[in-house]
Amino acid sequence: MKKTLIWLGTVGLGTAILAGCGSTTGGADAPVIAAEPITDFVSQSGEQLLLNGEAFRFSGTNNYYMHYGDNKAITTVLDDAQKMGLNVIRVWGFMDGISHGHTMQPEMGVYSSAEAKSGLERLDFTIAEANKRGIRLVIALTNNWGDFGGMPQYVNWIGGDHHDDFYREAEAREAYKNYVAHVLSHTNKYTGVAYVEDPTIMTWELANEPRAQSDTSGELLYAWAKEMSDYVRELAPKQLIALGSEGFFTRPGEEDWAYNGNEGVDWERILTLSNINYGTFHLYPEHWGKHNAEQWGTQWILDHIDAGKVANKPVVLEEYGIGAAEPFNRDFIYDKWTRTAYENGAAGTMFWILTSYDKNASDKLYPDYDGFRVLADGGRTNQVLTRHTKQMLGQPVELKDSVYFTYPVDNLSVTDQTVTVQSYVMSYKEQPTELLLRTPAGNYPMEDNDKDSYYSAEIKVEDIGFGEQQLITVATMESGKRITDKITVKFDRPITGYKTGPSFDFSSGDLLGWQKEGTWQAKWKNPALEVSSDLGSPMLKLNLVWSGKNDWEELKLRNMRIKNFQQQNRFSYDLYIPVNDGDKGGVRPYAALGDGWVKLGVDKYRKQVSELEKVTKNGKQYYKQEVVIELGDISGKAPDIFIAVVGDKLPMDGSVYLDNIRFEEATYD
Repeated sequence: MKKTLIWLGTVGLGTAILAGCGSTTGGADAPVIAAEPITDFVSQSGEQLLLNGEAFRFSGTNNYYMHYGDNKAITTVLDDAQKMGLNVIRVWGFMDGISHGHTMQPEMGVYSSAEAKSGLERLDFTIAEANKRGIRLVIALTNNWGDFGGMPQYVNWIGGDHHDDFYREAEAREAYKNYVAHVLSHTNKYTGVAYVEDPTIMTWELANEPRAQSDTSGELLYAWAKEMSDYVRELAPKQLIALGSEGFFTRPGEEDWAYNGNEGVDWERILTLSNINYGTFHLYPEHWGKHNAEQWGTQWILDHIDAGKVANKPVVLEEYGIGAAEPFNRDFIYDKWTRTAYENGAAGTMFWILTSYDKNASDKLYPDYDGFRVLADGGRTNQVLTRHTKQMLGQPVELKDSVYFTYPVDNLSVTDQTVTVQSYVMSYKEQPTELLLRTPAGNYPMEDNDKDSYYSAEIKVEDIGFGEQQLITVATMESGKRITDKITVKFDRPITGYKTGPSFDFSSGDLLGWQKEGTWQAKWKNPALEVSSDLGSPMLKLNLVWSGKNDWEELKLRNMRIKNFQQQNRFSYDLYIPVNDGDKGGVRPYAALGDGWVKLGVDKYRKQVSELEKVTKNGKQYYKQEVVIELGDISGKAPDIFIAVVGDKLPMDGSVYLDNIRFEEATYD
């Protein structure tokens, strides 16, 4: 996943390895549980991973701050992973061009030493501490995204113009190889063991989520993966190698972009490479615009496991996430996905993301920056994942029948006046004979009309009552046993209109809190943002470069100074784009809440410019797009909004404009 880079503070170097200094979630001191040190390498044979000749399956997680966190930030994650029974963690082994107190490669070909404060020293510490706890590591060697440098930094170093120059240009490939050789030849300062001789490092991963969108045949990424996997195999003959892919297919005739080669990833072909030991795939349905999250994700898992069998290679669900703020029952979906992976033979699963202690946070917990945080807190999510871990590791586990609400979910605000309530029965021992929905207005029978274990009942809110109401789903099983789930839902009155909230009048010439943020396959010019009257009245001017070569060239701007933000229900703006010859390309604007990184309106406004209204402003023609974004329930959210302006094969070296940016609050009867 594309991650947000957050710094955890400085590290005292000279500190001895802290054998018992770890902390569990919340920061309370707890001794490290003794574990057998790791002495043997994991290998691969056909569809299986092997350890000492026996089938090896794993349950793990991801964490992106292990190569720059302080000692306690690192050891608490490892302690909490051990507490959950996890036996593999995926971490970053790169930090390119970044010098915020830590780095691994401040300039191309210049490498940091583990004897100084650096990402390499932190990685040494992480490996040493993981070994003590019997936890193996997957180490990614670069990033598709710009977080911690990654491929965009290499392209910048060589003076390239396009993300995919990282794969195409010999200079970039050689620089990557040199860095890989530097890392793999390193000897851990804490253990004295060379990285390539350390079985704690289970897998070297070529990159995090590599894509090559400029070549939808998949050939470019395939050739790069072959060259680099062959190279890593020469350096590390005892360890596993994986690509680190999200798992996108290149299947002719498919309409779904995740299957039709749109991302330049031919996952099935790459899996056949002799030095790729297993296939990885990631799963973020809502971020990918797949709103039937559980069903789409379950099929995604099955399709990759089936493809792995064809290739005679293991497959690993390496990242998966449902955001806490998304309108889905995360516990149910994680239960369903992990069950699907386990029962169909996946070699491993790794949820995104286990975090723990942060000395700078008021509650001493690492903040939930992306909405996917999992804590070893004993809660329901933790219970689901711990139970799955026991299954994957072949440990005794009691599997109980359960029922989940799948819609609405707990603490959701609902504006619809007729609501289809859904529940799902997760059966292990018995089948349900009846489901009832208990409401303040009485009981409703729930029916499984599609015979897919989803039961539904339709209710009218005026019958249930407005405001917070409790719903209970009751499943009666074959033995007569009853199992239940309970949620609280806020039913809002019908929206009758909207009143204007915070709006932005740029006549003062001030940016009013708007600031530039990151890009993807696009560039900000200097200045990036300014107030301009080019179109006759003051509005926000975005100075940018879109190459027009990609269908996703993104620039983001952000505002964290919006008054009464939590009371707003939607916001809108007008986008003006200069008319081009031939009406080439399109746009696909969306928004995101910074608190939890919740994307809003993805591809709702995807249009070719030829479909947009043309208007004349100050004697020039522009395409005009009116954008209205529903915010949902943001009553608990920090005032932090992103506007993402995305070019869709739209060539531009100039400016676009935003006008009439305003927030609106719903009014009710």
